Formats: sequence, C-alpha cells, structure tokens
Amino acid sequence: MSLTYEIRDPIHRTIVITEDERRVVDHPWLQRLRRICQLGFVSLVYPGAVHDRFQHSLGVMHLAGFRFQRLVDAKSPGFAGLSAADLDYGYRLARFSGLLHDVGHAPFSHTTEEFLPGVGAIALNGDWYVHQAPSGRQATHEDFTLAAIHGLIGEGVLEEGLARDVAAVLSPTIRPSPRLAALGPLAGILRALVNGELDADRCDYLLRDSHFSGVTYGIYDLQRLIACETLVPGPDGPELGLDVHGVHAVEALLLARYHMFHQVYFHKTPPAFEYYLGRALAEGEIALPLGSVAELMALRDDHVIRQLHEAKDGGGIWSKRILDREPAKLVLRERLGAEAQENFLAQALTDSLVKAGCHVFHRHSRQVFSTLEGPQNPHGRRLLCERRVLGRPIIEPVTRHSDLLAAFNKPIDLRHTYVLRQDAATAAKVMENVQVWE
Repeated sequence: MSLTYEIRDPIHRTIVITEDERRVVDHPWLQRLRRICQLGFVSLVYPGAVHDRFQHSLGVMHLAGFRFQRLVDAKSPGFAGLSAADLDYGYRLARFSGLLHDVGHAPFSHTTEEFLPGVGAIALNGDWYVHQAPSGRQATHEDFTLAAIHGLIGEGVLEEGLARDVAAVLSPTIRPSPRLAALGPLAGILRALVNGELDADRCDYLLRDSHFSGVTYGIYDLQRLIACETLVPGPDGPELGLDVHGVHAVEALLLARYHMFHQVYFHKTPPAFEYYLGRALAEGEIALPLGSVAELMALRDDHVIRQLHEAKDGGGIWSKRILDREPAKLVLRERLGAEAQENFLAQALTDSLVKAGCHVFHRHSRQVFSTLEGPQNPHGRRLLCERRVLGRPIIEPVTRHSDLLAAFNKPIDLRHTYVLRQDAATAAKVMENVQVWE
C-alpha cells in the first residue's frame, strides 16, 4: 500500500496526496506557486485576498479526482468496457491535470502575460500536437503550462506518457498517448471535469476567492452539483452531464461567477495598478526575464516586489505609485456595445481630458459567463441532462430546463477610463463641461 499524506485546506478540509503526487507537489516549479498570489492586485481592495495559486491547484486536484471517483463508484454504464486499471489511470489523470493546470502562470499574470515571448520559443516536440506546432502568435500562460508539463519529464517527476496525457486533458491541441486514445470517450470526460463548463477550476476558485476576499458572492451548492453529476449518452459516446434535478445548482454556480466578476475580479481599483505595472515594465523601471520556461519557473511575486522597491528608491514613478497604493481616479465606466451615446461619451470625455493635459488610460475587462449550447448560441458547448418520463430516460440540453442558462450568454464587457490621481481636480472640471445626453 502506497503512502499518503494529508494537507489541511480551508475550503475542502482535508486533501490527501499520494507519494507519486508528492514528488510533483514538492518540485520547485510547483512550490513557486506558493509565492504567486491568485488574485494579484485585488488584495489592495480586499486585504484578505492574498491566497496563492499553490493552494488553488491542490483544491482543483482534489475536486477533479473526487468527482471522477464518484462517477466510477456510481458504476455508470458510460464506463462499461473500461477495466479497473483504466479507471485508475483516469483518476490519476484527473488529479494531475488539476494539480498542473496553472503551473505556467507568471507573477501578476494579468499584466505580465502581455510581455511573454512568441509561442515558437516554447513549442513542444512536433509529434505532441494534433496538427502542427503553434506559431505566429504570442505565447499565453496556457502555452507555458504545457511546456512546463513537458519539462517535468526531464526533471524526472513525470513519466512521458502520463505527462503527455495530462497535457491532452488540458488542451485539445495535444495528441494523447496511445493508451489514452484507446480509452474512447475518457479524455473528453476528463476534459469536462478539469476544463469544461462545470470544471473543477471554477468550482474551486469561486469558493476560495470568496472565502479569502471576505465576501459571500462566490458561494454556491457544490455538494448538490456533485451529487447530480452523471454520465449521459451523447452523440460521440458517454459524456459528463447532469440529472435534471441539478439544474438549479448549475444556475447558482453561474450566478456566483457573475457576482464575483462584478464585485471582486472587475473592481475598479486593481486595473489601474495593473496599468502601473505594465508601464514599469515597458519603461524599464523593472525587468522580468520571460523568454523561456526555465526563466519563468524562476520568477515569483517577491521578485517583482523587490524590483519595485529598488525602482522606487531610484525615482521610478510607476513603482512608487504601486507601493504607495496611489489609486487612479476612475472617470468613466462604460459597457462596450451598449447604447451608442454611452460609447460616444467616452470618446468625447477622453478627448477633452487629453486636451486639458491629463494622463488618460483605459483598461478593458471582458468575461463570457456561459458558452452553453442554446437558442442564443446554437454552436456553443453541449451540456446534457437526464430526466425520466414514465421510468424512461430522456436526454436533453440543460438549457431546455433553464431560461437563465439559455439566455445568460451575454458577456460583461467593460472599459474603465482613468486619470492619474494628480489629475483628478483637472478631470473634475473637465467633466462638468462635457455634454451628456438627455
């Protein structure tokens, strides 16, 4: 019997890891996530929100494995034909995929991702891809995650077949190993658990971010959601779905995301500090080596903070604004795609502020809450539910049983217009003279 270890967690209480998992958990590339805050500058508004990506990764690992094992224990017909060894491999994949899903994040990733290199600099072996290696675009943290997973093979903590299948679960661009490919719909089921509409990622971060931010917006009925998960027959074989009685739990999850984005993630204050950090990087007050996996894996939040202090001492104005918590003045928050006169006002205001000598900048915040297939989105992501009529199972899209889920696919699409704090008085006078529609 393999050794196991217990980790205490404020959200899931006890998380158990195996010896194989501990080798990955203890690797420096995972341990660095202890020193990368989950929410970046959000802690300048919600002081408790200083939790890290490491604990979130453990939570996602726990939820992905727990939910997969519950489906196995339910003896779903969707797993018919899979051996105990196959299902055990699926369980390991679910957990390792959850553990490693965020390993490629840089410090303050909402800002620093703009400075990542071209994707060609970190492309994997060509035979890992379903088609061809990506090129001609900037790398993302997802690309760095895949590259880091590949790198853990050379680090001696992941075997190649397992690493490749973890990458395939996290990204459909990766070709699974022959072992996973032979298991039919298992890869799709795992992908839905780790990176789908009801994935373990959002199920963990909503509860965790809500807890540490000191708000209740992100709370939903996780246990009911899990209890209603099942495998249903889909067009391409068994897939993750719901008992119809779980529809309200899905609605609650969606509303929790909506409220957290409005009240926490898209709060007016953090975007200005993200702009400051971007200016500090662009103007050379600080420098972050981000050209390779090895360079990114050596970076933590404290590297950025130390450089900010050094830059401030040397007269760096952007670093000073960050460390002194000097918020910008929000002068307009507009909904992109809203009434034409609202968007016209933003341009008129910007022109007037610039003419008055104000330093004006904009930050764009956008989030789609549901990509579910439905009347408003016929090509969206499929989520099926099962109900029984006269004892017979009926499989239907979940959106047929929820007006909310059917209609809730309009994104939040906001643009914040700011001036520097030193320009606040000038901006106030300008705003008094800007023409507003009746």
